[in-house]
Amino acid sequence: VERLPGVPQVNRRQFLRSFAFGGLVLAGCEEGRDPYDGAHQKPLVPGAKAWTPGQEKEVATACDQCPAGCGIRVRVVEGRAVKIEGLPGNPVNRGGIGPRGLAGVQALYDPDRITGPLVRRGPRGSGRLEPIGWDEALELLAGRLAGLRKAGESHRLAIASGKERGLTFDLLSRLAKAYGTPNLFDPVSTRSGPMVAAMGLTQGVFDLPAYDWSTTRYVLSFGSGVFEASCQQVYFTRAAGQLRRGRPGGRAKIVQVAAAGTRTAVLADEWIRILPGTAGAFALGIGHVLARDGTFDQAFVAERCAGFERFRDVLAAYPPGRVAEICGTPAEVVERIAAEVAASRPATAFADCQELLAANGVAAATAIHSLNALLGAIDRPGGVLVQRPAPLAAWPEPELDDAARAGAAQPRLDGAGSRFPLAGSVVDAFPEAIEAGDPCPVDTLLLHYRNPVYARAEPERWRRALRRIPFVVTFTPFLDETAAGFADLVLPDSTGLERWDDAGIAPSTGFPVYGIRQPVVAPLHDTRSTADVVLDLARRLGGPVEAAFPWSDAKTAIAARVAGLPAGKKAMKALETAGFWADETYAFEDWAGSLRTASGRFEFHAPEHVELAWKGDADRYPLLLLPYTPGTYAEGSGANLPWLQELAADLDRPMRTSEAEIHPDTARAAGIEDGDAVVVESPVGRIEARARVDRQAHPGAVRIARGGGHTAFGRWASGWGANVMELVSAADLDPLAGTTPILGTRVSIRRAIS
Repeated sequence: VERLPGVPQVNRRQFLRSFAFGGLVLAGCEEGRDPYDGAHQKPLVPGAKAWTPGQEKEVATACDQCPAGCGIRVRVVEGRAVKIEGLPGNPVNRGGIGPRGLAGVQALYDPDRITGPLVRRGPRGSGRLEPIGWDEALELLAGRLAGLRKAGESHRLAIASGKERGLTFDLLSRLAKAYGTPNLFDPVSTRSGPMVAAMGLTQGVFDLPAYDWSTTRYVLSFGSGVFEASCQQVYFTRAAGQLRRGRPGGRAKIVQVAAAGTRTAVLADEWIRILPGTAGAFALGIGHVLARDGTFDQAFVAERCAGFERFRDVLAAYPPGRVAEICGTPAEVVERIAAEVAASRPATAFADCQELLAANGVAAATAIHSLNALLGAIDRPGGVLVQRPAPLAAWPEPELDDAARAGAAQPRLDGAGSRFPLAGSVVDAFPEAIEAGDPCPVDTLLLHYRNPVYARAEPERWRRALRRIPFVVTFTPFLDETAAGFADLVLPDSTGLERWDDAGIAPSTGFPVYGIRQPVVAPLHDTRSTADVVLDLARRLGGPVEAAFPWSDAKTAIAARVAGLPAGKKAMKALETAGFWADETYAFEDWAGSLRTASGRFEFHAPEHVELAWKGDADRYPLLLLPYTPGTYAEGSGANLPWLQELAADLDRPMRTSEAEIHPDTARAAGIEDGDAVVVESPVGRIEARARVDRQAHPGAVRIARGGGHTAFGRWASGWGANVMELVSAADLDPLAGTTPILGTRVSIRRAIS
């Protein structure tokens, strides 16, 4: 590269630093005007009467932009939160922070936030949401719920939460129990049902696994996004630095087995391309070689496992030659990878939830996780761990009355535990149940951080279902598609920087970590934390429901829990100062804690339906659809956060545009060139996007990011891109976990007619 006269030479590191800084500074700016000016005149740190010029402080709290629960510290200047950084002491992230966490301040100052409670006046779709006072809104809701309960129909209340951990979800769960409804929906089946089911089947632990990344020597990753979008991203990236600096015994190797050349594939030591939806078959091929050659951990299998002989029969049906036909990968590669993992122990097989969201998700997850048992990596250094909980004090069990017991005894609407035996809840079976019932089986629906008419497969199913439900209430800081078009009552939640909450981390470290979220600034608007609203609602319902919630506010409820920590009554004050508590010790080979099956062993299961059947006519829809979650996808999609949306995946890629990523061979066959406007169609819908011709795309697939295509959600979210979920078929939920098959839909692609 020729140096231009008078231009100082800039090295790669300097350029990247300046580019990253400039991108963050310029993001959201418009013609030199601060788009947030005037949106933050009110905030004061709680308890402070005034701020003097230049006064500032830092507050330790926890991020709420994904389930990881990273510790953050927020710089507050003159009462305004101006910067978020990683909290150095928190072992989840050790001071690191991802782009989603950095953008949390924009969620706080989003000028399109809901500023107070809203009630619908007029028919749905009319757009007539008008302000209502909190007392009037809660009296309206409490009166409706009291009437249902008095009529013996408490089961006609349904609650769907978008957060599966933490104080608010626990309070909503308690409300369902004390009030008397079985119809509580959490997002576990939506996000991570297959792996949770696999852990339950094999180890008796119905939770995601944790991993001892720091001491492993080989990571076999199946379609994970640990360098881009996984909630393990910050934790894994830090550990990967240790893995690659080299240690006594050699440098660890990271192998990505996936259909597309993602960022994780690029940053891995090796990328093995397979056909979409065939990760489980590839895992069984590795297991076949380990069993055939006797290179598995025979002592662990003999002492700590059950059902191996039956599982061995399954492995026998997947020799490398057959796996090559299924996965599109040479048999020699299967042989080599099996030899490498056997020789490089401790080794770990890791599957991200995104790869498993398919009709064969539980089968694939079980096959992949079983590799960890064959490698002797269960609850051992460098292997798979069970996340230990913090020693919190338990809340007293609520005393149920006859109405609560009768309501809870009604069958669930979604078939969880019966039709789907390993599912805690199946949110995408909900629309079918609503449409089938006459009269509508749900009278009142509470949605907490749920936007199903945008985020779920076949959104039209949800539109039809919500039209039938007499009363819909949503708790959200933002006027998303569901709130704008279908809610009868909108109760705006305070953001994570304005409320008391706790941060139960997604499994990652193995050892116990507990964080809190505390108000960094006072609420900017007339909003309330959903936790406080649930407590207020319980008081208004009175009787046994009120008695089940003996806390005055969210902070008091948290304090009742943290009294179980070693500091006892002083624990709450310590948490307010530090932002977290952790005990960085892990007792390996604690078999009573890590193997909770009836046999007390790791139980091998013969996975059925490992091979994925794609939905749609192959002649009409010759390509496979690969929706994916990009690193810019935060809670609620993140489309309303300019700092995220202006982080293009590559320097030459456009911002705020939905791209259909296709291989050059696919583009050539369809007469498509890079940058063309294209139409992507599936058996259930069609969208328009911009073609991205990329050699790292799979030749038989179309890959499209989630996050575009909003019709609401604020000025920065709406009006750009396309919603890939309009293409995804909701048919064929996983028969065990009820998982929505994000993978499994066929599509066609053609140039758009100009």
